[in-house]
Amino acid sequence: MAIGKALADLHPDGACFYLDGDLGAGKTLLAKGIASGYRVEPDRVVSPTFALVNRYSGGSQVVYHIDLYRIENERELDELGLEELEDEVEERRAAIVVEWPSKLAQLGRGFRSAAVWIHLKALDEQTREIRVSQPETRGA
Repeated sequence: MAIGKALADLHPDGACFYLDGDLGAGKTLLAKGIASGYRVEPDRVVSPTFALVNRYSGGSQVVYHIDLYRIENERELDELGLEELEDEVEERRAAIVVEWPSKLAQLGRGFRSAAVWIHLKALDEQTREIRVSQPETRGA
């Protein structure tokens, strides 16, 4: 939670956050922390595994929480309207948290160059390794 909040604090005008990691690595918990950094009540943030996109408003930024795990083809990806949501980030009107961003590459889509990548790895039940990078930024 604290790491997610700190990441949001570093990007007060919104950002695209890519959360990469195995099932159970803590992606949704990190999403709760990011949302709380934008003053969205973390209890409202739930995994969008079946809804695919959850929208949280009422904070300093609208937060879109997207789960690509169940997306199987380009048509399904197009129906999410991800590009339009990313435009909102560009206009500094939203933050996007994308779980399973590797699906974008699998479906022939590119990644946002300004995205913040967060790689999570469960080392054991209580310990996570978290690597954060922003490839567009020198020295990420």
